[in-house]
Amino acid sequence: MDAQAGFDTFIEATRYLFRGPSPQEILLFIIVFSAFLGIVSVPVIYLRIKERQRLKEVFFSRAKDYDLTEEETELLWKYVRQFPVNPTLVFENKALFEKIVDRIVRNGNPEEIKLISTIRMKLRFSSIPWFIPLSTTRDIEVYQTGRLVVGNQEVDAYVYDKDEEFLYIALLQPISVKVGDRIKFYFLRENDARYSFEANVEKIFMEMGRMILAVRHTDKLNRIQFRETVRWKVKIPVKFTILKKEGEETYEGIIEDISVRGARVCYEGTIDVKEGENVLLDFTLKGYRFMNLLGRIVHKSVYEKKVCMGIKFEEVSRKEEQIIESFILEEQRKLLRAYKMGEIE
Repeated sequence: MDAQAGFDTFIEATRYLFRGPSPQEILLFIIVFSAFLGIVSVPVIYLRIKERQRLKEVFFSRAKDYDLTEEETELLWKYVRQFPVNPTLVFENKALFEKIVDRIVRNGNPEEIKLISTIRMKLRFSSIPWFIPLSTTRDIEVYQTGRLVVGNQEVDAYVYDKDEEFLYIALLQPISVKVGDRIKFYFLRENDARYSFEANVEKIFMEMGRMILAVRHTDKLNRIQFRETVRWKVKIPVKFTILKKEGEETYEGIIEDISVRGARVCYEGTIDVKEGENVLLDFTLKGYRFMNLLGRIVHKSVYEKKVCMGIKFEEVSRKEEQIIESFILEEQRKLLRAYKMGEIE
């Protein structure tokens, strides 16, 4: 009898174990689980709200440093939150700023669009230092010359004007073009690269006898860099010795730009130099004296009152490369700070 009772108890326990939950049990589970989620999520949500408030306070405080109005600050805050970054980056990062501008323009609110120019000016994004690559057609300087192609036609052109929505290109020769045509504009940026972009013609009008094409801004810029390394503009006194077959000739000149691969050396007056000749350079940079640095003249330019030589370094140590790299990096940082402080226009 005890064995039968035990077996019956086992069967009942098994039936209870494998039966589905009752409605009361499901409701109890939901209540308990919801309470658990509430206990866990409420502090998390609260912390997120507090963090967002803190970020906004920091953002608005930084905006005051740039003299942004409350309306301008609210506009930036509205759009910068759409990007997964620290919002304050917009005050320093031009690429992020241009992405925000694109979204504002695409949104099409004229009241928002008209605020962009003053915000750009206050953040010192109206122009960029010469050594920073262009990232959008908004970066192209007014009066930048180039060549414009429409179909099989090609003419000289230049950037006539720009606003936040359009780039205006003036044609220097008459050409057959109409609204909707696809154009290509390519140009050289000094000491940087060859650029080109394509766009559709949105508007055409005449101004001062010139045909003006209006195209929408784009960040689809094609760039072909001139050099592997940045050449930095300088004014460094240099003594250079040209190694000729018939003997050595020593002169004093000025290094006008320098990189880890070479330098541009200019001499006031006339001088007999040939491409391919070797030269020894003696100059000081960052307190370090470069003595008998061997280079080769790869090209020369003769002007009315001076001769300039492009010199490729043939024997430069890693230490000397690091000194030049460090110098250029420091100069870039100083120039960027000057732009942001408004010391350079």
